[in-house]
Amino acid sequence: MKRKNRIFASLAAILILFESASGTVASAQTVDPQVESSNSQIANNDEKEPSTINSEKTVTSFQNLYTKYKWTAGDEISNQVTLNTPEKRKVYLQKWTGKKYVNAKEFTTDEKGGLTIVYPSSWYHQLQSKWRLVAPETADSTAATSNQITISTVRRYQIPKKYRQLHMHDLHLKGYYTSPLDKSLNYASTRNDYVEAFIKRGYEYKNAGTAWVNFTTKKPGTSVDCSGLVMQCMYATGIDPSPANPRWHATHEWGCRSFVKSPTLQTVSLKNLKRGDLIFYGRPKPSCYHIGIYLGKNKVLHSWPNAGVTVWPANFNRYYYAKRVFPDTKNVAIHEKS
Repeated sequence: MKRKNRIFASLAAILILFESASGTVASAQTVDPQVESSNSQIANNDEKEPSTINSEKTVTSFQNLYTKYKWTAGDEISNQVTLNTPEKRKVYLQKWTGKKYVNAKEFTTDEKGGLTIVYPSSWYHQLQSKWRLVAPETADSTAATSNQITISTVRRYQIPKKYRQLHMHDLHLKGYYTSPLDKSLNYASTRNDYVEAFIKRGYEYKNAGTAWVNFTTKKPGTSVDCSGLVMQCMYATGIDPSPANPRWHATHEWGCRSFVKSPTLQTVSLKNLKRGDLIFYGRPKPSCYHIGIYLGKNKVLHSWPNAGVTVWPANFNRYYYAKRVFPDTKNVAIHEKS
């Protein structure tokens, strides 16, 4: 009897354990409403993640921008540029100084992101210049910096290769005075600009004494001889007068004769003189004892012993030769961009 009771008790215990285990499993499978809500919110957040990315700032870029120019000096350079951000915003044109970029001009785009870039005239004051565009960051768009823009300058007035060439820098002869380049001249200067700068430097010597005292060319207002005057005018327009130079030639006509024989100065007809031409005095050929700068209207600017630098009648019956420092050439406009 006791044995039967033990068996029943054991079976009852097993049944209780079985029901308890079944309840635990059922409880684990039951979905809590709060958990379901939390899981749903996580799922919704995962679906909204791409929307968060789309709300970030638009990456700014420059479109339709030319980065290489080969352009005739003095002509305007402009470029219709578009930013890919449809909003009004500032854009800065910066120029490379050799050490850093500095702001040169400020522009504002229209509502569609368009603007016209107009380069300042400083681009043709050097043979090559470098630039870039910078758009600062806005609330909706990132900042942007364009690729480097390079502008190669083509001189407006070109002297043919077989004649004396122009330089855009000061020329110096060590130990002797040489006139600095006229500051009004640049790569956009025309033939007439050079002629006037040539004559202007000569006028700066007006009333100066001659160089017969110390035999060398000096600064304006001091002393200069006829050949030295022409040389200083050449220096002022970026022309190297070598092999003639402003030292030790005032006691003879070496400078004058060097110019009259020079194949790098254009020979012109005596009947077709132009302002700025050189006229040479002396007979018979090839002798030459004096040189002057023709001003037009039968006038010549020159340096004469005991008279200094002054303007006299050209006295045509005494000169026999004429040269042109600035030959007539055709100006061809070059506008290349890429």
